[in-house]
Amino acid sequence: MLASLVLSFLILVFSGSKKWAWYYSVWSLLCMYLFVLFYFYSFFGIPNVFLGFFSDSLSVSLILLSCWISSLMVLSSNSVMFINFNIRGFLGCIVVLNFMIMMVFLQTNFILFYIFFEGSLIPTLLLILIWGYQPERLQAGMYMTIYTIVGALPFLLNLVFLLKVNGILSLLVKWKAPFFMSGFMVSLWWFFLLLVFFVKLPLFIVHLWLPKAHVEAPVAGSMILAALLLKLGGYGLLRVILSFSSVKMIFGQVFLVISLVGGVLSSLVCMRQVDMKSLIAYSSVGHMGLMAGGMLSGTSWGFCGSVMMMIGHAFSSSGLFFLANLFYSKSSSRSITVCKGFLCVLPMLSLSLFLLCCVNMAAPPSLNLLSEILMIISVLSVSCLFFLPLAFLSFLVAVYSLFLYTSTQHGESSTFVNPFNGVGVVSYLIIFMHWIPAQLTLLIGGLFF
Repeated sequence: MLASLVLSFLILVFSGSKKWAWYYSVWSLLCMYLFVLFYFYSFFGIPNVFLGFFSDSLSVSLILLSCWISSLMVLSSNSVMFINFNIRGFLGCIVVLNFMIMMVFLQTNFILFYIFFEGSLIPTLLLILIWGYQPERLQAGMYMTIYTIVGALPFLLNLVFLLKVNGILSLLVKWKAPFFMSGFMVSLWWFFLLLVFFVKLPLFIVHLWLPKAHVEAPVAGSMILAALLLKLGGYGLLRVILSFSSVKMIFGQVFLVISLVGGVLSSLVCMRQVDMKSLIAYSSVGHMGLMAGGMLSGTSWGFCGSVMMMIGHAFSSSGLFFLANLFYSKSSSRSITVCKGFLCVLPMLSLSLFLLCCVNMAAPPSLNLLSEILMIISVLSVSCLFFLPLAFLSFLVAVYSLFLYTSTQHGESSTFVNPFNGVGVVSYLIIFMHWIPAQLTLLIGGLFF
């Protein structure tokens, strides 16, 4: 893996053919994929430590997902190659970001986990600031940086505190709350420990950075934000909850209520959006609210459903952002009121949007369906009063997914649409490389239990 990473940088720096360097980067990311597949999955589902790196079915599944999505990111960003704007820097950012994400999923130490967790912000910020489209990308980058740093500082202070009290910082140890803290202080300490992951998910109250970052980011930035960076928050939240499983948080159900109600509110916001990328970004907030609810329920089914939701949402949301970029290239607008009538102009593209919307609304036989069933059962096991927000959340997901499809595909075609600029084979390959894994992973759903 390290040899592949070093060769990638040498090729990007010294290659005379930019197109060859482009496809070599895809090969490099797939080499990381195969490395993890053969060396860390030799004993499938069995936790093991290899050269100081910890791996189990959760971490390896997310690593394979990150390499898969990163390869599709490179293929989907051919516009950067066509305009010839700092291609080597762009590919270098993607390779470094993928490497940092892989290191987050393999760490056994909390300090190294924190370093790589926060280090992934730097290449993401560069993708938005350098390869973004509009001047507002500066404000979006500032929002993302401030939210992330403010949420991360209490986590760092908690790590220093835990190191002082216990002397070690291992993810593999079952921790207990500090013995000299009362019930309320334990809950407050627990909240500040989880705040960084709530911001990264993001939870509804601390979500404002996400729509801005999605709207201003290039297609590769939007894909990696939705598919990978949000999963860092979910992975960290799950690891900390499992490591501190003996801690009984007084306000646990309060955060469960906030996550579910926030998911309903973000789904209502989706129905009032006119920007396609904003609609998909707010749908991610809704899905992550349901995922956080499954984790905070504290049940094994909730944990398994949350992992399935992370993987299924990564494929559906990343594919929808790529399709939104395709519609933007055809109509020069992301507005739903302008992008209309694509069903008559590009029926194959319309079919692709329909399939990804079905995955997004958890229609069978996608992995999202099984994940929602497990999380709904786990949340209802905490209290039957959560039936109402869960019902609204499941219904509204279908409403805004169908609203996105019908608003852009039906009606009279706009004069802004250029139907003669066809969609290439590579674009359809990228779309179906998002849709097919979301269906096939249902067949191995038992491995998450």
